[in-house]
Amino acid sequence: MVRDRLRVGVAQISSKLGNVKENLKKHAEAIEKAKSKSVDLLVFPELSLTGYNLKDLYFELSAESTKALSDLSSLFKEIHMLVGFIYEPRIGLYYNSAAILGEGKIKQIYQKIYLPTYGLFEEGRYFSEVSPEYFYNLKTVSVGGVNVAAIICEDAWHPEPAELLARIGADLILIPASSPARNFYNLVNGKPPISLIWEAILKTRAVENASYVVFANRVGPEDEEFFWGGSMIVSPEGEVVASAKANEEDFI
Repeated sequence: MVRDRLRVGVAQISSKLGNVKENLKKHAEAIEKAKSKSVDLLVFPELSLTGYNLKDLYFELSAESTKALSDLSSLFKEIHMLVGFIYEPRIGLYYNSAAILGEGKIKQIYQKIYLPTYGLFEEGRYFSEVSPEYFYNLKTVSVGGVNVAAIICEDAWHPEPAELLARIGADLILIPASSPARNFYNLVNGKPPISLIWEAILKTRAVENASYVVFANRVGPEDEEFFWGGSMIVSPEGEVVASAKANEEDFI
């Protein structure tokens, strides 16, 4: 069914590192809340089922996170959602990924293209890089007649991934993220300075690709890091049409 409006929700959650079982419960709670608000598409942050700073945990959690993804798909058929997990298509390949679920199916899996390995980030040490075949198989998913696709966190800092999605017909670009906060001594309207950079990036990606952009950033502590939240939805005109609180769980 084609709709003139699509109701999108963002579940800005704090995932527990390595605890897929508890994270699955948190996903189910957010989905029930989304259903009560008649949400058509619910977006979770990057690696929402596993937590972010996985290091050597990635190979221990890949099967469990995929099983949890399948459980969500079968339990909540009436709503579409984007969920972060570890994708292991064959032994030895582990991708930082996000999947769009809906109607009891895993409709499309998106893999992170740019793996940051600088500063506090170590993704390139643990996750696999995408293969050329990934780009040939990239597709959008129709949700109520709206073409939806996703890139993951660091991918948004480069123009090409969002442009690629727009070129294959994406009306709505989802960006799940795990962006940590820095410089809490110089907050801007209660948010860390990184929030201003992200807002500028999201507005740019929305305007240059004439697409809506949904940024779902995680929140809360993990080891020595703290994720700041601040999720937002940006229109093709570069207007922030919805935004979440900083430094606490929220739902928009």
